Amino acid sequence: MQDVNLFNSQDNFNKTVRFNYSRDSIIGADTNWRVSNLGVVQFQNNYSTELLNTICEKAIKLRDSMSAKRHLNLRYIRAAHDYIPEINELINNKERLDYLSDLAETKLEPYPISVIKSIITFMGTEDGVIPWHNDGVPCSELIPLQLDGVEGGELQVFHGNYEAGLSKIERGEDIPVTQITSMSHEQGSSTLGQYMRLLHRVSPITSGTRITLNLNLRSSERPFIDDNSLCYLAADNPDLEFIAEVLDDIKERQLPAYQSFKQAQ
Repeated sequence: MQDVNLFNSQDNFNKTVRFNYSRDSIIGADTNWRVSNLGVVQFQNNYSTELLNTICEKAIKLRDSMSAKRHLNLRYIRAAHDYIPEINELINNKERLDYLSDLAETKLEPYPISVIKSIITFMGTEDGVIPWHNDGVPCSELIPLQLDGVEGGELQVFHGNYEAGLSKIERGEDIPVTQITSMSHEQGSSTLGQYMRLLHRVSPITSGTRITLNLNLRSSERPFIDDNSLCYLAADNPDLEFIAEVLDDIKERQLPAYQSFKQAQ
């Protein structure tokens, strides 16, 4: 593995936050199934330009052989850390995890299921549109690796209950613009969000391309708060090779944590 520093300078995170929306303010009500009140926050990450460029260059080389258009019309490399080991420097960095936990106001840990722990997405005019949906994993950090003349492609979040929004879409109705917040991605910044049961989409990209590193996370104290059902995972991973890993996690982490949580109530 190439020996690179994780941060551009000794300042590490410069803690410049571009925007921060709480989950309550987005949904408009308190909710129970959540890791915290984290909604969507974007901050300057100060991650090493050399490290991100290395990851991006390797991703481009792997695009044709390793990426595929899967569930939600999304072209991506699954288990990206298995093919680009430099990604593990980000996944496992304690200072990064501590900072993200501070932003989320709860302790976060890397998502343990290999096929979805990290992915690299490729988006452009030829890749279609990612529709309104909710994520299976509780939280994700989105790190732009390359923004090449991108027009469109904003993260769009629905303000309101996700079930109400999905019902409106299924009836063929449009989401009113007054209920949408659009957030653009910026080079050098990360967008951390709790997208589970939060209705969102990517607006159509009308020109240019974007390559993004997605690093998924969950609650360390309540790992059982998770919407990644086996069916949802299988839609992206029809080989079902992930099932043994999921079962081990349920036995070793989720069930003990759930039992401790219930006993403490």
